Amino acid sequence: MNGGDVFRAEYIKSNRKKVVVIVLMAVVAAVSVLFTLGFGVYSISLADALTAFFDHIRGTAWSLKADHYIWDIRLPRALGALVIGAGLAFAGAIMQNDMRNPLAEPYTMGIASGAFLGAVLSLILGFSLIPSLTGDWATVCNAFIFSLIPTAVIVVISRFRKLTPTAMILVGIALLFIFSSISQVIMVAAPSESMADAYNWRVGTLSKVTWENLPIMAGAVALITIPMYFFSSKLDVMYLGDRAATTLGVNANRVRIVSLFLVSLMTAAIVSFTGTIGFIGLVGPHVARILVGSRNCYLLPASATFGALFIILADTVAKVCGASGLPVGVISAMIGGPLFIYILIRQKKSVWM
Repeated sequence: MNGGDVFRAEYIKSNRKKVVVIVLMAVVAAVSVLFTLGFGVYSISLADALTAFFDHIRGTAWSLKADHYIWDIRLPRALGALVIGAGLAFAGAIMQNDMRNPLAEPYTMGIASGAFLGAVLSLILGFSLIPSLTGDWATVCNAFIFSLIPTAVIVVISRFRKLTPTAMILVGIALLFIFSSISQVIMVAAPSESMADAYNWRVGTLSKVTWENLPIMAGAVALITIPMYFFSSKLDVMYLGDRAATTLGVNANRVRIVSLFLVSLMTAAIVSFTGTIGFIGLVGPHVARILVGSRNCYLLPASATFGALFIILADTVAKVCGASGLPVGVISAMIGGPLFIYILIRQKKSVWM
């Protein structure tokens, strides 16, 4: 066997290992869906939860109360955790790739602050951009529309003046502070009940994921992640910088704007229902790079599977903390923050490039 054959064999072996890692994380995440059914405010053992789950499939529910909690509350919440974790981590990998910045994440462009302002207007002032909507759907629509404003501003500015990745981030940060300050002004005079609702929305919670809104989030994630995956080769070129990408026939600015717009749509569709679940879009891609490297054909699915696994385990912990549980955003930040610091300390070189 000559040197070329040895190199080819090692390359194939390395790629197989990456595929195995991705598949393993996906399997563990899927199994975790069943595992998390046994945890929550309503006391039911894991064995009884699994019994209720499979009995419902067979159409022989042994307890209507257990069946309700498992199938109407815990199962959509668990599936929502998979969808949300996968979507946010996938979006984080795209953002770090396009911006060539290890600190970029789905919320960098001000999406979260825009969504929060929309939610605050609904929760505290009762204002709805669509007058016919009230209640939770008014909050969702407000959050979705306002979350897209920062991206729209960046896209409009880019039409008249080419923005570098750093400039895009700075514009996003400026909009973040503008929206956050407006939200704080509104919250100053808010009653305590409305403040509590706004707080729960801000830190991120899966408690409002239902069979009614789960297909919307899942559809948005699928419609964005699948096409973006097939453009992974063009995303790889973005690592080289705009000038090198242009030399290779890729319009870096166009790819950046289009992917930013698509990622913003997906993130907006998620946070409109759950609030801002932090850190997974930042930490997920870094962990995935350590496991499978920086080639996007492996990095993107690895980020998605790790994100799904991370959020569902974090939500399992959140459901058993305190008398009535905690928002998952609190647990994801408590775990994600130290994990990110550990990654930075352990790495002797940059792993995001």
